[in-house]
Amino acid sequence: MEKEELQTLLQELIANKQAKKLKELFESTPTIDIAEALEDETDVKSLLYVIRVIGSEYSADFFTELTSDQQEMIINAFTDKELLTMLENSFADDIVDTLEEMPANLVSRVLKVAPKELRKDINTLLNYEEDTAGSLLTTEYLDMKSSMTVEEVIEEVRKKGKDAETVYTIFIRDSKRTMVGTVDLDDLIFAKKDQTMEDIMNRDFVTCHVNDDQEKIANMFKRYDLNAMAVVNKENKIIGIITIDDVVDIIVEEATEDISMLNQVTPVEDEYLKTPIYKLVLKCVPWIIVLMILQVFSTMILSRFETAIAAFSILSVFTPLIMDAGGNSGNQTTTIIVRSLALDEFDKGDAKKVIWKEFRVALVIAGIIAVFTFGWLMFEMAIGIVSLDNVVEKYSFLNRGTTMVIVASLVSGTLFATIIVSRLIGCLLPFFAKLIKKDPAVMCGPLTTTIVDIVSLLTYFLLWTLVFAPILGI
Repeated sequence: MEKEELQTLLQELIANKQAKKLKELFESTPTIDIAEALEDETDVKSLLYVIRVIGSEYSADFFTELTSDQQEMIINAFTDKELLTMLENSFADDIVDTLEEMPANLVSRVLKVAPKELRKDINTLLNYEEDTAGSLLTTEYLDMKSSMTVEEVIEEVRKKGKDAETVYTIFIRDSKRTMVGTVDLDDLIFAKKDQTMEDIMNRDFVTCHVNDDQEKIANMFKRYDLNAMAVVNKENKIIGIITIDDVVDIIVEEATEDISMLNQVTPVEDEYLKTPIYKLVLKCVPWIIVLMILQVFSTMILSRFETAIAAFSILSVFTPLIMDAGGNSGNQTTTIIVRSLALDEFDKGDAKKVIWKEFRVALVIAGIIAVFTFGWLMFEMAIGIVSLDNVVEKYSFLNRGTTMVIVASLVSGTLFATIIVSRLIGCLLPFFAKLIKKDPAVMCGPLTTTIVDIVSLLTYFLLWTLVFAPILGI
């Protein structure tokens, strides 16, 4: 069903108080689709009606998918009893995600109403550093002692499984709560009743530390093809788990952040149409100003070599070509390196290997581009696309053929040097960002282009003034 159709249907069911049909709709339609269809609903009475009609079976999931403004309205309107019911049917990590968007007074109310154990879990999660494993974990998981039999564990799964985030992976611990293995649900079902968890558990499991970065977590899930992973503390005691649905959110968040940073835009947390104009302005303006300030160096270079440009005016014709080729080449390298860093493809100490490899790649590319540029510029000047009349008239000792070779050699030589330098800069910047604990994507796009533009211009004019002009006596 299309979103508009679902919106219309929901409005009719709510307006006409058709409770039975409303509940049937939740049984046949994903909760997130219903929540999105009601994302513009500002009448708290309508939202409360939906929550009260659908009951505890769907209300917690529905509440989680609502906007933060809607959640805030509902919590304000809830009685303590309704709030308690909601909390008891929600996972601790989902509650924490909601509370992080709430004013302090509402957070205090939720914590006051929450049962003691849940309150403890929420407080623990709220105190973990943002974007770490600790901030993502859930405490609702199935853990069993290694000495338990298959029959005993199956009975425990039946008792506790509905309250767990996942039943497909069971985490095995010893008597000291140290994690010793995992058991997949299918292995449990097909095992003999009297076998113990120690007999059937996987011993080659992977875990993450509570302070590990979320990007590292996502890469571990991808590398080991996981559905769930245990989070342990420094004593290797299991304190929670992260599931694949949380990792999908991480991947979307990190991809959004990297795409924004690639173009020097501070990431936007909300949907575009829901983000106020002033926020979009504030996300873009600082970077534009920074890049403008950096471009001052390009202006200074052009000003410094103004005399050289006036003496040999054709230099200015190829300035855009030099800048664009250098910037494009640098951005290619930066994009490749940022991707590899994001996927955790490099080990400690690999930076030197990467730089050496990129230098060899740059040499080959620069050679190909220089040869092509020389031939292409000779062709352009030969058929008159680029006019040499002013130069030939001004310097009578230069004939057209000599001038064509000089100009083509200067530009292709500059491009050769520029592409090597730009690719090395594009390679080094992401590693530098990683070293100072910044997102490597910050070094992509306009920032790389601006830095390479400065280097390209400087190379171009220095090559002319220090090499070609003295040879020609200009």
